[in-house]
Amino acid sequence: MTRKFRFANYAVLLFLAGCSSLAPLLSTPTPVPVLTATSTPQPEPTSTVPPSAGSKILRVWLPPRFDPNAETPSANLLKQRLADFENEHPGVEIEVRIKSEDGNNDLLHSLSLTNAAATSVAPDLIALSYSDMGAAAQMGLIHPIDGLTNLLQDPDWYTFARELAHVQNSEFGLPFAADAQVIVYRPAVFNAPPSSWSSILGSGNQMVFPVSDPMSYFSLSLYLSENDQLVDAQGVLTLDEETLSRVLSFHKQSLEAGILPPLLKDYQTDQQTMPIFYSGEAGVAVVWVSSDLGIESGEYIPVFGLTEAPYSLADGWVWSLAGSDTEKQALAVELAAYLVDSDYMALWTSALGYLPTRPQALDAWEDVDLKESINLVLQSAHPVPSDTVLMEVSPLMQQALIRIFNGEQPEVVARSVIENLK
Repeated sequence: MTRKFRFANYAVLLFLAGCSSLAPLLSTPTPVPVLTATSTPQPEPTSTVPPSAGSKILRVWLPPRFDPNAETPSANLLKQRLADFENEHPGVEIEVRIKSEDGNNDLLHSLSLTNAAATSVAPDLIALSYSDMGAAAQMGLIHPIDGLTNLLQDPDWYTFARELAHVQNSEFGLPFAADAQVIVYRPAVFNAPPSSWSSILGSGNQMVFPVSDPMSYFSLSLYLSENDQLVDAQGVLTLDEETLSRVLSFHKQSLEAGILPPLLKDYQTDQQTMPIFYSGEAGVAVVWVSSDLGIESGEYIPVFGLTEAPYSLADGWVWSLAGSDTEKQALAVELAAYLVDSDYMALWTSALGYLPTRPQALDAWEDVDLKESINLVLQSAHPVPSDTVLMEVSPLMQQALIRIFNGEQPEVVARSVIENLK
């Protein structure tokens, strides 16, 4: 589900969820029109056979990208893993439901409606994006896993993955797949792997990224690499003028070096920019690795920060508890742990085209060069800001970058952005 759709749904979800079980994580989002749900969505057909009499049903909700019946290699692996769990737990049957990721009936919205109207069919385990997990926790739709498992204390987790599992100071799930921004480059046009922005800007090779990305992830990664405080102690958005000016100056320098094609100003997605890289016109791209991993069109390195130290933004998906039956909660956590086993995760993420959240899982990938480069990316990874923050800061970053492409000076643009925040 795109974050543009998710922003529009927040007010609806907060209304349907009723009182939250957590204090708001950050400042109150900018109000959006409140819509009224007219009906409870009808359950989709399950992916399992009808439950046997007397069996214990464990309900699992998944988005279409993880559908175990999709007849792909990754789907077959997941389907077999779920069957293995059932075989190891006689009397337990897993009921899988696939929920949309887009529009007004997305996964989070369906969970909110079910929680309000039909808790008896609520999922015991649900696969949520990092941002949806935060929203669900804020609205009291999912439960912490603190006390139910110590798995996150295992050393076999990337640091960013542990952060993906937390909302405030509580653990709300087990991360099972990730994505990250990378620099992909053509080895043939570089004498050695790029070691800094200076080496890229001075190479003469064109670089592509979606300048009009509504989320402004690239600019945000540059900003956060030097100043990771986007909100103050009261949860109010705050931007540092000097840091913002440095980000915009970097983009201005890239334009003046002639490495950014002007048409990038109109591009919003990797799918629009990467054909320029594939065609050979560009030698460097900043891209979400999932957009290229199935092709491996070049070599991967972490995104550099403003000070050249690596700083890659990462996103991911988390297994979370949505059911209130305490006995089934323990079983659902056991299933989640079974699905994040490093050996299984290695096979499944490799087939799926996403990144593992555990080093041992990545170590089991077959391509030695690929796993070494991805390991460097994941070691430098940091979770994307929450949607509450993104809905405030991303439009500012996007508009500021467009102004740079239109010829304005970084200091002037940065100052006006800060003044508009006051």
